[in-house]
Amino acid sequence: MNDSVFTIRPDVIKLARLLAADFSNQAQAFENPPFFAHIRVGIRPLPIDLLQGVSLFLEQAYDIYMDQPYRLRVLKLVPQAGYIEIENYQVSDEAEFYGAARNPGKLADLRPERLQKMVGCSHFAEAQGQGFHGYVQPGKKCIVHRNDEETYLAGTFAVDEQRFSSLDRGCDLVTDQRVWGSVAGPFEFVRVQSFADEVPDLAGS
Repeated sequence: MNDSVFTIRPDVIKLARLLAADFSNQAQAFENPPFFAHIRVGIRPLPIDLLQGVSLFLEQAYDIYMDQPYRLRVLKLVPQAGYIEIENYQVSDEAEFYGAARNPGKLADLRPERLQKMVGCSHFAEAQGQGFHGYVQPGKKCIVHRNDEETYLAGTFAVDEQRFSSLDRGCDLVTDQRVWGSVAGPFEFVRVQSFADEVPDLAGS
């Protein structure tokens, strides 16, 4: 499909460009190793026609195991009234795409039929200052099974030109108490490399 048929809301383009990068929390991890592992987050823009809109490929890994990411997703940025919904998709046979955030040639075989939307696991992103603040959609619908316990994801993030912070926690479905996740606050990332120029300029006036 020709990209020119799309007109993308300017705030969607802005959010995609802020997220499109290779991120590292090395400084935080070295300063406080008991509480923060050294994590790398790679987020790479995907072709507009993959999901008929702006989407991103994400992989998250420990720095010492970059070739074995523990989280791999496709994110679709969907404009809504007053906010942007970030839909989360699982990828079938995801091991085939390990490392693709930094070697985008591997993404050539990524097709819509290999993606499954994670119901209840969208994030809602709202403009805040020069960037965005996001949170998991309300309703306790994003279920995560960990250590034989059923929890719901309660996550937040913030991104601007200087930083990307992220906090994911699993909470008890009844008591809302934290079951897993950081006890020392959000992970604070900085850009190692930006991929913002790979986001197409399709913003409407």
